[in-house]
Amino acid sequence: MNILVTGGAGFIGSNLVRLLIARCHRVLNIDKLTYAGNLASLRDVESSPNYHFLQADICDAAAMRDAFAQFQPDAVMHLAAESHVDRSID
Repeated sequence: MNILVTGGAGFIGSNLVRLLIARCHRVLNIDKLTYAGNLASLRDVESSPNYHFLQADICDAAAMRDAFAQFQPDAVMHLAAESHVDRSID
């Protein structure tokens, strides 16, 4: 199964990505890599042929259209968020 995960470099997201890879799913991890993202937590899966990473902002509609068109996910697990309220509200 092709699964697109947003926020996959965060604490919960990285654990989910590792679980999905262990269960033999193809994963596209899309993360903006702000203060909460940490790719070091995914070192054990980064060389897997089933793991793909895209540094992008989910608010970038063109980037998301391209990602969906190229990866063709069967499912989306949306975990991307700003974890501090003051960063979520403009």
